[in-house]
Amino acid sequence: MKRFIPLTLAGILSVTGLSLPSEAQAASQASFRDVAQSHWANQAVTKLALRDVIAGYEDGSFRPTETVTQLQAVVLAIRNMGLAEQSALYKTRTIPYTVPEWAKGDIALAIEKGLLKPDEKNFSPDSPATRAWIAQLMVRMIGKESEANLLALQGGGTFTDEKDIPDWAASYVKAASKYELLTGYQEKNGYSFKPNRAVTRAEIAAMLSGSEKHLNIENDRMHTGYVQAMAGDKISMKRTSGQLATYSVTKDTIFYGNGKAADIGQVKPSARLFVIVEDGNLRYVEVLDGAEMNRTISAEVEKAYPEEGMLVVKTVSGELLTYQLDKQTPVTSSTGTASSLKDLAKGDAILLTLSPEGSAVSITLVREGSDSEVQGTVHDLDMAGKLMMVKTASGAFKAVQFNTNTVLEYKGKRFPTLEDLRTGDSVQVQQKDGVATKIVVLEIKNDAGLNGTVKSVNTVERFVTVQDAKGTMQVYRVADNAAITIPGLTQPQLADIKVGDSIDMKFSNNLLSSLAVKNRTATPETSKDSALTGTVFAIDKVNRILSFKNTKGDLVAYEVRPDNEASFIVDGVSNPKLADIKTNMNITVQLDQNNKIIYVNADNRVRAQVIAINKDDRLLTVKLNTGETKVYIVDKNVNVVIYDERSRDIGDLRANDNVYMRLNSSNNNTVNKIEVERSYIYRVTNVNEGSNRFTGENDRGNSRYFYLDGSVTISVPGVTYPRIADVKTGDTVKVTYMGDTLKSLAVVPNTIGQVVSVNAEISKMRIKDYNGVTTEIAVPAGSSIKVNDRNYTTLTALQPGDRVQISEASNGLKNIVAMKKISTTFTQLDGSYRDRVYTAQGSYYIPDSLLARQPNLNQFLDSLRRGDKINIYLMDNQLFDIEKAN
Repeated sequence: MKRFIPLTLAGILSVTGLSLPSEAQAASQASFRDVAQSHWANQAVTKLALRDVIAGYEDGSFRPTETVTQLQAVVLAIRNMGLAEQSALYKTRTIPYTVPEWAKGDIALAIEKGLLKPDEKNFSPDSPATRAWIAQLMVRMIGKESEANLLALQGGGTFTDEKDIPDWAASYVKAASKYELLTGYQEKNGYSFKPNRAVTRAEIAAMLSGSEKHLNIENDRMHTGYVQAMAGDKISMKRTSGQLATYSVTKDTIFYGNGKAADIGQVKPSARLFVIVEDGNLRYVEVLDGAEMNRTISAEVEKAYPEEGMLVVKTVSGELLTYQLDKQTPVTSSTGTASSLKDLAKGDAILLTLSPEGSAVSITLVREGSDSEVQGTVHDLDMAGKLMMVKTASGAFKAVQFNTNTVLEYKGKRFPTLEDLRTGDSVQVQQKDGVATKIVVLEIKNDAGLNGTVKSVNTVERFVTVQDAKGTMQVYRVADNAAITIPGLTQPQLADIKVGDSIDMKFSNNLLSSLAVKNRTATPETSKDSALTGTVFAIDKVNRILSFKNTKGDLVAYEVRPDNEASFIVDGVSNPKLADIKTNMNITVQLDQNNKIIYVNADNRVRAQVIAINKDDRLLTVKLNTGETKVYIVDKNVNVVIYDERSRDIGDLRANDNVYMRLNSSNNNTVNKIEVERSYIYRVTNVNEGSNRFTGENDRGNSRYFYLDGSVTISVPGVTYPRIADVKTGDTVKVTYMGDTLKSLAVVPNTIGQVVSVNAEISKMRIKDYNGVTTEIAVPAGSSIKVNDRNYTTLTALQPGDRVQISEASNGLKNIVAMKKISTTFTQLDGSYRDRVYTAQGSYYIPDSLLARQPNLNQFLDSLRRGDKINIYLMDNQLFDIEKAN
């Protein structure tokens, strides 16, 4: 493998007449004739040579006692930070120092990174690098200058020669000592620092080596991680990135441990290592932390949770143990075939290798249990032989026998049979004594093309409802990157799909990946029914003429109807005037039948998604709607607007935030206002249709009013043209703000049903909904659970039989509300209208929604007798469910 060899000390000292070593010399010269194994800096010199930070001379020497200049020290710091290749990009930069041509890029980059500050005037390239000067360089190299400034406020230091340390260097010396970058010299009365002493080549090698723990030096050659297994000349380790890798030990591998030369005998399973790799071979191995030997136990799988990386096993003594794994924990079969946690099922016999701390290091499947669970993709079906071949996620094939008693759970089909299974379907199979008792279709293979007529479009949640040729209604989720084709539109979006459109559809991974409208014809750009887009060129306010460049680059002009007859939106604000529109704004206009402008939407804001925030330099990196990535300067007086938050700054932005940015009129690279899009989850507690207002309560119990004007997009599943009347008390809604402006409201589907079981230990619960389907739901730690008006954060607050409503929270957690349970005795049913139940504790109105959920409710009510014990469940003080008490 050909490696890039950075400029080394040998090259830096070329001013003395020495030439730069060849690549082969630099790559192989990990030891030097004048740095013996017993030399105090041997390990540091060896490691930095292999890291290509330093190199020796052509005669094989390192010359450890020679002093280092300030120029050489800066170049070494750049190499140590892993910026050697980057420095080449700075060679043409102008710098305020006189240095050799080969060093200009390094010095320019050092200024860029804050290692050197020209206004300090304390960099003299050819002067010896003193310990005081090196302290400043090292502290800046590891990014701790701000901490050095704080240490300057803490008074005197600990060295006996503090008076000799220059004032400008005092805080850096304290920080360098704190982070163990430089140490003192032992004297009779304590430790001295010797700030004016010149640093040698061996000393700077030791300092750079010691700084590595404060830097991220890992790349494709250098890794830190933990030993997973050792066999022969192979060492398998899990890197800090989580990747599992296996390397070979060769005769050239160098080992160090406890600061001394060592051998492979010091490498133990679970030891923490730093390694340098060349072509898959270990060149350098440093044992950072030793470890004891692992141990292996025999166990039987009780339950595997692949998504959570959790395994519950039963030991030979019958003890249940739970282990948290990660994606890189190796799982193999006894034959050595690679597998995964998904392939483990109840009853499987395994060997579990544990670290000294008790964490799982590896799992070996010894024997499959007869009562196992299989998950994968249907590879082949033999209906006559009642045999199904399933391909698991790891690529292994499992044969599944089924019979007439096998239950098929197939979402979307009312009366599914085994004949509904197809190759390619994703399934989960539960077995007993080697025969499938239940097959659950997790994902339907549906990559064929379909067509139908659009009945409704939900642009917020990206759903379309389509009626096929047989009259069947289906709701599909549209992929974010779906290809949408509409005649006459160049870049159509989901919002351009209209009710009544005849569409062809294609699917990928159960999502609509392609939609093509077939019943529309191309419409000229000047059609009165089409919107025109462009950039404002001029505004004649007297004659009310608006000129703009359209998307083709043509300059066009149209008369604008009077302000009281036209509709304007400027920068997201409704009802401004023509005078509020400025040149260079992006606009969308609509023409009336007389070719006059009746609608204008003008915007001087840039829509983008935040990628990175540099608060110190006030730089904002964003991805524009065009896909372009761009960096903007943020004005120091920028106005950051986040709903319900005050005195915000760019530090309050988050990666992936959607924003509107207003640019400085005189400098299009400077942002002076940022409106941030944020979404919040509320539970509707009251709806006032007359005032277009509803009241919502968040998971902290705080209530807020929301006003829905005509600019707010409302989305309700199954409703084509939703209004506020379609938002009901008890609904969970997601409200989205852009800055302080409410942009959309979407009713979020809830899971409502009866608690079947609760497992607080693994934060999961099983819910049976009113269609009879039981679902396992993971409840992340910190989720809100409300029971009898009290808030809890643990599942132990819930009991089997509770009726609950579960919805998503804006922070990725869950909101769970337990319905109020009233245990009482039945008195009678209203004799006239049969719409009210009378009990010993009061009467309760029976809403139509309860009858819709429970088709057999009337028969149940007729079966009740006076004095029967019943349980009433209320949600928002309305009857939601009723049952006989046990």
